[in-house]
Amino acid sequence: MRYSLAAILLAIAVSDSVSPAHAMCSSCNIQTKTPSAKEPGKFDYRVSCIIDESGDEVNTVVTAATDEEAIEMTKKKGC
Repeated sequence: MRYSLAAILLAIAVSDSVSPAHAMCSSCNIQTKTPSAKEPGKFDYRVSCIIDESGDEVNTVVTAATDEEAIEMTKKKGC
């Protein structure tokens, strides 16, 4: 019984560490860029990234002043 509980806790810890929020992506591309209605002088971006481990595509919406800032913000969010 004690070993099965430890195995369950280990499985939960491992599954938490590989959640999409912690995903790493090396390939991100800007899909759309429109002037932000809420933050003058900035743009609303839709950025598409490919998660390195799974190959899944994730689309993220961020508001940033430059293209580089938008991609950096997206990667900080975990793709």
